[in-house]
Amino acid sequence: MKKLALKITPQRNTQYANMTEKLGAPELLASPLGIAIKQIDAVTLAGQGYLLVTLDEESVLFPCPTLEDILPRLGATSEAYEFFEHIGEVKGPFLRPLETSFTPFVPLEMAEIRRYKGKTNEVFTRVLLNIAVFAGAYSNQCTGRLRVLDPLAGGGTTLFLTLAAGYDAFGVEHKRQDVETTVVFIRQYLNSIHVSYKELDERARRAGRRYQFEIGQKGATRRLVLANGDTCDAHLHMREVPGGPRVHAIVGDLPYGIQHFGEIAGMLSKALPVWERILLPGGTVALAWNATRIERPAIAELVEQHAQLRVRNDPPYTQFAHTVDRVIKKRDILVAVKD
Repeated sequence: MKKLALKITPQRNTQYANMTEKLGAPELLASPLGIAIKQIDAVTLAGQGYLLVTLDEESVLFPCPTLEDILPRLGATSEAYEFFEHIGEVKGPFLRPLETSFTPFVPLEMAEIRRYKGKTNEVFTRVLLNIAVFAGAYSNQCTGRLRVLDPLAGGGTTLFLTLAAGYDAFGVEHKRQDVETTVVFIRQYLNSIHVSYKELDERARRAGRRYQFEIGQKGATRRLVLANGDTCDAHLHMREVPGGPRVHAIVGDLPYGIQHFGEIAGMLSKALPVWERILLPGGTVALAWNATRIERPAIAELVEQHAQLRVRNDPPYTQFAHTVDRVIKKRDILVAVKD
């Protein structure tokens, strides 16, 4: 057996402090490491919160993907250490830093530095993205070049974290101003960090204006596509892009202002069949929503009613509910797989 101490990701905003503690264990259990985990305990070491994880080193998990590949991709935990209760006759505990092998394709700060009204916490967004990738048939390809769609792109936080993970990012957003300001930020940020890119601005598209970015050095590029339009036309917005309208995962953070089931039902009843059409077999849809007034069974029934998707009602996918603030007293995640 091997023991690890994973530091709970610190949060500058105190309202999110309990969020990372709540999300850490289920995110880890959902990952490819989950099969090797024997026990998880929340502990405090030198005043900092950690998850103390006991792993079976002989699990069939290893070596693909490796421990060192997965741990740095997690959102709710950050620093990783090997844990020793003692070394020889010297009592501990002792921590030894674990060398990891993940370098973000673009800096994670791309998702952190842009501030705007209604922005979702970037650590939560990173967890949401990971859960979508881990839940389906492409979990063991989490270090590869996957394709992810955010059908409710807002200010682009999910797109930037998708790109940082080394995936191709596709987004649809109906507010023209949000699209235009996001595109301006993308240009300015990539120029500021001296990352090369090519941009294709498609103004005359009948389905709506679309921006395509090919980012990085030749032979090692990633794609970011952002379209202005209705999410119910997502298949049209992804036409004529390299690879076509196909993705491995769909990650959506439903607007928190929607607190009534009827409003969500109206939008999802039209959008879900389109999202399912885009999703590759074995792919996943991960939706976050304000569950203060809308319970999980209602969202699950809606998804199963309007798409041939299998909702993951097994742990740890039922363990992501958490408090955000005094208004959003419960936020939750629902994951569904296209079999």
